[in-house]
Amino acid sequence: MSSSAGRFGKDRKDLELRFREPFGKFEPREKPMNVSLTPELEKFVETELKNGVYQTASDVIRAGLRRLKADKERSPAFPRTSEELEANLLQSIERFDRGEGVDGEKAFRRLRRRIKEHGARG
Repeated sequence: MSSSAGRFGKDRKDLELRFREPFGKFEPREKPMNVSLTPELEKFVETELKNGVYQTASDVIRAGLRRLKADKERSPAFPRTSEELEANLLQSIERFDRGEGVDGEKAFRRLRRRIKEHGARG
């Protein structure tokens, strides 16, 4: 990893990654993708390498990107604008007015169960 004093400042490090397709199988390509890391993230990558879980820095970064992608796929889409938020709220109010709401106690039981399940997964 080489230091970069470019637009990211002298505290960042450049990491060369090569991907054929986003989040896909690692394969060399003509133009490498350079990623700048903070010293904290670089230290994390180095720790993972020392622990022997990953063989290369690229393996660590790819694992992190796969996890990020999976998390985004599992999470519901959040409104991106105030207009989307308002539309979602109005739809929820309409469902509630039609009697499609959820009993408060039932909702809290469900939330507690989900929190407990999430804690068990780590």
